[in-house]
Amino acid sequence: MTTPTLSRTPAPARRPDGIGHIIGDPGGAALFTFGLALTWVFIAEVVDHDATGALVFGLLVGGIGQTLGGIIAILRKDNYLGNLLLTYGIWLIGFFLLSLNDLGSTNARAWWSFALVIPSLFLAVPAVRTRATAIILAFIFLIGLEVFLGLALLNTDVSWLGKAVGWLALASALPIYYLAYERLMRAVEPEHAPHGAEFDAVEERGHTD
Repeated sequence: MTTPTLSRTPAPARRPDGIGHIIGDPGGAALFTFGLALTWVFIAEVVDHDATGALVFGLLVGGIGQTLGGIIAILRKDNYLGNLLLTYGIWLIGFFLLSLNDLGSTNARAWWSFALVIPSLFLAVPAVRTRATAIILAFIFLIGLEVFLGLALLNTDVSWLGKAVGWLALASALPIYYLAYERLMRAVEPEHAPHGAEFDAVEERGHTD
């Protein structure tokens, strides 16, 4: 005699409360603009130094995209993604303003970069606790980028530091592009979404702790 087995139905995807039911998910677009800004860092530092003007504009676009996306994400109660986007978005806008000739110096941009290391370490903790691989990889390369960017700005005569910044930016962009794709698929085609969306996993852990 065989005993019947209970079939397990997958848990429904977490739906945001309140205003999240009427506002779409901005995570894909916000993360894509983040990756775009990082890609321009790689292009300007490694591929074509004459593209610096586009890099500065890319920082502004990325900063605005992330800041707006972060505000909407928090309204949707996607708290982890929202706080991450807001932190980096406002930082990028600040770096853009410091890149304007009359507002900032090279040293100011260097210390602005170093300052981002501390919040980045704190923001990485939830990803480490939930073993969200793509987010962890993004943070490893982003923190390296922040350190090397500050060093490159303080030591403008050391050319390899700029190259290191460019390659770290590209390495950071790749997992961020994946996270953007993952978020986009969950927003527009939930049935085809990648298994175990990473930001959702971190958010769910936060609700259960």
